[in-house]
Amino acid sequence: MITIHDTPEETPLLATPNSENAQPPNNRLKKLLILVVCGIFILGADFGFFLSTAPQTAIFEQIICRNYLVHSRDALNTTLPEVPGNPCKSEVVQGELAIVNGYKDTFEVIPSIILSLPYGVLADHWGRKPVLYLGALGMILGEIWVRLVAASEILPLRMIWLSGIFRIIGGGDQVVLSMAVAMVADVFSEEERSTALFRLQSCAILAEILATPISAYLMTFDPWFPYLLGFIVILIGTLPTFFLPETLADAKSKMASHSGSSGEGGEGTETSKQPLLQAILHQISEFKHSIRFIWRDGNVCLLILITGFGVMSRQSTNILMQYASKKFNWSIGKASLLISLRGIFTLANFLVIMPSFNMILGKFFNLHGKHRDHRLSQGTALFTMVGFAIMAFAPVPGILIWGLAILSLGLGFLITTRSLVTALVLPSHIGTLYSALAISMSVGILISGPLFAYLFRIGMHLGNAWMGLPWLQASLIFGLVTIAIWRIRVRDPVEYENPRPAENI
Repeated sequence: MITIHDTPEETPLLATPNSENAQPPNNRLKKLLILVVCGIFILGADFGFFLSTAPQTAIFEQIICRNYLVHSRDALNTTLPEVPGNPCKSEVVQGELAIVNGYKDTFEVIPSIILSLPYGVLADHWGRKPVLYLGALGMILGEIWVRLVAASEILPLRMIWLSGIFRIIGGGDQVVLSMAVAMVADVFSEEERSTALFRLQSCAILAEILATPISAYLMTFDPWFPYLLGFIVILIGTLPTFFLPETLADAKSKMASHSGSSGEGGEGTETSKQPLLQAILHQISEFKHSIRFIWRDGNVCLLILITGFGVMSRQSTNILMQYASKKFNWSIGKASLLISLRGIFTLANFLVIMPSFNMILGKFFNLHGKHRDHRLSQGTALFTMVGFAIMAFAPVPGILIWGLAILSLGLGFLITTRSLVTALVLPSHIGTLYSALAISMSVGILISGPLFAYLFRIGMHLGNAWMGLPWLQASLIFGLVTIAIWRIRVRDPVEYENPRPAENI
């Protein structure tokens, strides 16, 4: 536990019992500044990402196709009949494109899995801003490397996989996002926090809706134009972060206030004075000690595992564009409009449908809190399973769009599941729980990229009817997830004093 001051006499100057309720004007301005700047940062990063996604796929496709035609002229005649006049839609080219994109996502998430804990400790010692700046630098260097490889006529395209090395600086995109969220959580009270974080999430959804059609239009001129413009937008989005105030003192003030009320302030002060390496080892030891509650509770353990599968619906962006482009012979720009449609469906879900379900379950079924989250998790898992199944066998674009709309109804799965599992543990375990959830989701991203790529490749080889094999696999997985969610037992948090076997689910 980290405290803010070395001497008790100084504590009341910054943390009084009513300091959070009676907020001074400068504190409200600080909250607004941090929320706006972090929102602009997330909006810029996501806008740049979605502005670049479709042109990046198109550019990669052109490179692979060009190399294929140059080095495999003997095979050209066997691939042309598959898509007359367009060898770039051949099985060989599209299969390699899926592999390139899939492993790119995998290698970029590895630093987040390995370095989340060390950079978290650094954020508690140095502050949130230095870690945020390091992460932004690593992300920018990685994006520069990918564009340099794509522009080069010498470097093999698979060299883009090395972009993950640059993300060792700062720990990758997940750590950057965690720092932005942490800064908002540091300054907002528990009652205000969920609203503030939802506004951050809305920035990401807004970027998805707006950037994709703009990208599709600009691609009609040259895919390199939106691809480079996306990088510029990412750079511009990082500039306001230099005006962010440091929030580590706010976090320490909250911890000091909590420690003072529970009589545990001394330990936090001692921990804050530890050398950095010793602090990292201490955090690892504390993490191993505190994580035991996960293995003792079958419900919590299962929900953490399920969360890793929940990222599949968000990790299917590149395959979705390839799938529509290949199956319906669309351009990458036209196929990318499906991403914008998904964003519109998701926003409607978050703003209208989910709140309506919340009201109906509370008013007519008297379900509240974790019991309501349990039912919503069951429903969103079912919608996800059905949406993936429809997309897997969609014979025409209209049915694919209906499947995408139903899938969007299930995109609240991660939110409801996170809320449910949070209600099943004690407040003292929430930090450890969220670390476990972050690792589970990172592993899900690590696996889903190559898995989708190989299944798409196998599906193309089997024929057009099996091209939706990645969606079929995802639907089957979410069928198991739905069964698992129905088996969860909702109960109050339990404090485990002594080790005992995991509770039956």
